[in-house]
Amino acid sequence: MSKTKIAIISIVIGILAIIAILFGLVFCLRQEEVVVVSNEANIEINSDEIINSAGFKHGTSIFMLDKDSAINNIEREFPNIKVIQIKTVSVIKVEIRVRSRVEMFYVQNENKYYILDEELKVLRILETGIDENIEATLNNLIHLNLSDLGITSNTVVSDFLSTEYYRQVINNLYGALYSNAMFDVDGNGYAEYLSRQDMIDVIDSIEFGVDYSLDEEYKRVILNLSNGFVIDIGKPEENLDYKVNVCFSAYNELTEEQKSSGSIRYYYTAEGEPKAGYFSN
Repeated sequence: MSKTKIAIISIVIGILAIIAILFGLVFCLRQEEVVVVSNEANIEINSDEIINSAGFKHGTSIFMLDKDSAINNIEREFPNIKVIQIKTVSVIKVEIRVRSRVEMFYVQNENKYYILDEELKVLRILETGIDENIEATLNNLIHLNLSDLGITSNTVVSDFLSTEYYRQVINNLYGALYSNAMFDVDGNGYAEYLSRQDMIDVIDSIEFGVDYSLDEEYKRVILNLSNGFVIDIGKPEENLDYKVNVCFSAYNELTEEQKSSGSIRYYYTAEGEPKAGYFSN
């Protein structure tokens, strides 16, 4: 190789090295380039604390951030915050998009009460004889009457309870109720979507009942309402949104007929048509 070619190659390598160094200096992460964003006007957050908890190493390339680890770090440090997304907005800006987690359910294990959101994340743990006003807290939540939620002596705040199956079912059920279920919330025949507070006011507890067919043993989702009605939605894996609507439509009709209690069960007719039947207690 001629000296001219060697000189040219050396110059090219030198230029690339300079570019790499400048690239790192320009596009490395700095504290002031990370911001916390939320669409909730009343969310109480300390942006600096959230950013620090993410564990980003200053000087790391903005394109090489470990965002999954950052999300886990933030949610472990701040159980009441859900990180929706960590987004590289530009070559000089990273956004951490968050929302607050809201208490929705509780489960009891011995003398402890685990306060959960709709994803079954532990937001608080209350203990009988230590924490005051437990009853007032529980009255504003839905009881998950489930025994196999994976609680152990090592379960702490910020853990997720249960198996992926139950977490997915409860989260899907919450979504179906929130987005689709129609309910006469004010007693005058006007139906609207169930809000989070409507659900808490209407549903006393959720449990799973075991049922059988010729082919399998399977679980059915059962909602015990605060007014004495029981709504048996059926298998949660199949058309959950539709089943919720069918059952609550039947419930609305029954309340209009002045029925005060009873059971509503989702089933199929001999012709395969989906129905929600009423059974008096």
